[in-house]
Parts: sequence; C-alpha cells; structure tokens
Amino acid sequence: MGISEEVSKYTNGVIDARKLEDYPEDFSKYVNEGKISRPKGRVPFSLADLLVMLHPHDFGKKASMKREILPFFRTKGRDYVKAWYAHFILDYLVDLKDWMKNTGESIEDCIDKYLKNKKATVIVGTKEQLIEIVSFLKRNSEELQKDIYMV
Repeated sequence: MGISEEVSKYTNGVIDARKLEDYPEDFSKYVNEGKISRPKGRVPFSLADLLVMLHPHDFGKKASMKREILPFFRTKGRDYVKAWYAHFILDYLVDLKDWMKNTGESIEDCIDKYLKNKKATVIVGTKEQLIEIVSFLKRNSEELQKDIYMV
C-alpha cells in the first residue's frame, strides 16, 4: 500500500494502546490540549479517560470517538490516514472470518457492507484515502483472504 513500517507501527500503536505510557507524546499532547471533548459540554478527556473508554480494543464501537481522533491522523499526513482505515477494515474482516467461511461471502462483499453500514468513519479530507485502501484491499482480496484465515 506504500505505507511505511514506521507509519503503520505508529498508527497501530495509538489505536491498540493499553497503557497511558504507550501513547506517543504528540498524541498525548493532542488529547491533553482538549482536542477531544466530552459530550454535553463537560471537561475535555484526559488520556486516562480515553484509555478507559476505548478499552477493550480499537476505540470500541465508539464511532463518535473515531471522529474525534481521526483529525489527529489527518494532521500527520495521508499515509497515517490510510493506515488508520486499513487497521479498522482489516480488524473488521478478521472478526468476520468464520462468518465468511460459513456463508461464502467474499472479502469484497464484506468491505462493501462495512462501508454501507457506516462502520467507516469518514471526515472531511479523508475520503480519498479510504477509497485508496478499499481499492487496494479489493485488488488483493485473494492474498488477503489467505492471510485472514491464518490469523
């Protein structure tokens, strides 16, 4: 996909962090500067709040939280946004691997369902990166399917 290992590790590290000290300094600063606010006008989230809320994995089902955090990745660049989208789509596909095997649904079908059901969090200025990732995954679905079933 043309995403460097450094960008991929950074992005996955933020998404999969389990301890406060796992967050990179620039992301911690972003959160601590109040870029993520609590609903109903309450004080901004701290890193500790964020970690508790996002547990057990990948910002959970909190689409609103994804909308709050994706702008941070957008400021870091296109490859960070692509890595963000790739992470969530791949996790979604891994979660569906048994279902795909049992129903015969293709990876392409599951990606389309992911997009249609609005599991993908799209903010202004990131749709192009989402399309790039989706196209790449669909073009490489045969190899991807082998990798998913090995997980």
